[in-house]
Amino acid sequence: HPDVAATLGDDHPDVAKTRNDMGNVYGSQGRYAEALEAYEEALRIRRAKLGDDHPDVAKTRNDMGNVYGSQGRYAEALEAYEE
Repeated sequence: HPDVAATLGDDHPDVAKTRNDMGNVYGSQGRYAEALEAYEEALRIRRAKLGDDHPDVAKTRNDMGNVYGSQGRYAEALEAYEE
């Protein structure tokens, strides 16, 4: 199957969804650095294309908070949840 980014462009909202899904998988595997990297990319795209107040931006921030919490990084988790 073709690469989503190659087909739609690097900044398409569907690419952000794929990156967010990848972050979820990495997080569930305990691969937290990779999860956060995927979430950061999803967040960048979603903010640029959808705006800060979009529910998908909140979803990514929530997912990031969960990963921070799993690592005991509670201050960063709270920041992610509150943003």
